[in-house]
Amino acid sequence: MRVAQLLLWCVLLEDYGGNLGRAAITSDSVRQDASSSSATNPTLPDAPSFSEPIGNVTAAIGKEAILSCTIRKLGNYKVGWLRVEDQTILSMGKRTVTHSSRFLVTVEEAKKAKNQTRSREDEEATWRLHIRQLREADRGCYMCQINAQPMLSQLGCVDVLVPPDILSNGTSEGEVSVTEGENATLSCKASGRPPPRVVWRREKSDFILMRGLHESWLQVDSQSGEKLELTRVDRRQMGAYLCIARNEVPPTVSKRVYLQVNFAPSAKVRNQLLGSPLDTDVSLICSIEAYPKTINLWTRKEQVIMSGGRYEIDERSYPEEEWKTTIELKIKRLQKTDLGEYTCSASSSMGKTEATIRVYEIERATVPTRATSPSWRKQNRGGKSKSVYGTTVNRVFHQLSTPAMQKSTSRLIFSNRYYSTSSTTVDPRGPLIVKEKNAFSESKEESKVLNVAGIASILFTKQICTICLTFSLTLR
Repeated sequence: MRVAQLLLWCVLLEDYGGNLGRAAITSDSVRQDASSSSATNPTLPDAPSFSEPIGNVTAAIGKEAILSCTIRKLGNYKVGWLRVEDQTILSMGKRTVTHSSRFLVTVEEAKKAKNQTRSREDEEATWRLHIRQLREADRGCYMCQINAQPMLSQLGCVDVLVPPDILSNGTSEGEVSVTEGENATLSCKASGRPPPRVVWRREKSDFILMRGLHESWLQVDSQSGEKLELTRVDRRQMGAYLCIARNEVPPTVSKRVYLQVNFAPSAKVRNQLLGSPLDTDVSLICSIEAYPKTINLWTRKEQVIMSGGRYEIDERSYPEEEWKTTIELKIKRLQKTDLGEYTCSASSSMGKTEATIRVYEIERATVPTRATSPSWRKQNRGGKSKSVYGTTVNRVFHQLSTPAMQKSTSRLIFSNRYYSTSSTTVDPRGPLIVKEKNAFSESKEESKVLNVAGIASILFTKQICTICLTFSLTLR
């Protein structure tokens, strides 16, 4: 550092001597100037001085930084700039000596006030060092020097702001793969000046799913820090995560890290039994959850079913839940030969799973009918019977489960009237077919029963009257 300062001082001194028209500067004169300067303070009225400190400058990388050195009473003295860190001389007077075109020196003379005359020695001048297209290597301190005796100098420092950058070293790869139930750590290392703040977010969701106390799930908008810790990973946490780094310098940068959660496949069907009339379209739906993706097939009697003819296979995936897949088998115009068991299978490197559906035939429903006979009309007009009527009903009930039926019959007898009712309780899981019944035959049988009951009642009454009359005569 001392060598650079002396070198700059010597160069400036030579330039100063040339401007005065001297042939050379003798060692005696230099010695005399040094002795006189050492005896007196450089802040004497006839010596140059700095009007104000240079100060520190902060600028973003790629921008321009300007250091200003304001000098009073410079006279015929010269000003030079050098970089303190590596002792590189940048300029001597208005001339730049560095090979880099990014450095430039400009001089601005101070404006005189109106009605005021000032000598050249009393004027102020500002010497500016321009550093264009700033680089990180330009960060540091710079010295402004005056070739006075003794040499005058002051420092000004430049701070270069750097936008955030995500480093490859210490950052997770584009994909992180774990097995469901294991712990996962997503890392993101960022640099910049000032140091950037790192935040994690989900790419296609408004929240990050985190485990809380007692195995409860918490939904958080974001998570701060260079590492995102996920404990006992669940398939619902699978997806893309964004590492976002920002500081005071634009632009903000991010990196995408995809979390893969591997687990064995599982298959489910809505109903294990599916009933439908013949000559109708039937859809068999199977829901599969697995990662990595599975090979999905529909089979029957160990034969793979392919799309074509009366069969159509449709496979759907869900972007928001990438581990879910639905495969649907459509059978057009169901026939007798299509009845039976179908198997939905899914296989991957994590395992294999199956689910079955049995297709069976159900009868079509018929339109209800009602019949009335002339004899019923006569009985109704005569008022002899009010509870007997004839109907013919044929109903069909079906449900997509195991067919079953429970049946109960009850008979009620009130006074001398006889009613016969039949009630059927239908199991909701099975079909029920009620065959036709002839109400007129039941009506005739009921009429006979009523006649016999009436005759027996009359005979019993007569016997009671005879017994009572005989008993009363005996007492008299």
